[in-house]
Amino acid sequence: MSFVCLDTTFLIDFLRGEEATRTTYLRLKSEGYNFATTTINAFEIFRGVDKRGRIKGEEEAVRKLLSRLIVWNLDIEAAERCSRIYTDIERTGKPVGVNDCLAAAIAITNGCQKIVSEDEHFQKISGIERISY
Repeated sequence: MSFVCLDTTFLIDFLRGEEATRTTYLRLKSEGYNFATTTINAFEIFRGVDKRGRIKGEEEAVRKLLSRLIVWNLDIEAAERCSRIYTDIERTGKPVGVNDCLAAAIAITNGCQKIVSEDEHFQKISGIERISY
């Protein structure tokens, strides 16, 4: 099975109904990809819901979307990989956000080499290819 990991930016834009996300989703589906995300991305989305005051319709939409995806967890292997990735990038003097690093490490640990995102930080992470939409 080939997976693509959907990052927070994609998931939020998808929930907002942005056409570019729909087009990208349909293209990747036609190419045979299965869709996943991470518990880190779920946290970031729920954090946005909380910041906006837990609007019932938004919370339900997030839960419905996440229920249709495979959601990978942070485990010891991914935590260790994240530490290595983060430390290597930090040494360059151009660190990336910890959440992005965690999401990438979780995806890589689960055999996924592609992440759909508009976040350019993923271009700095070895082992993962960012798919822009």
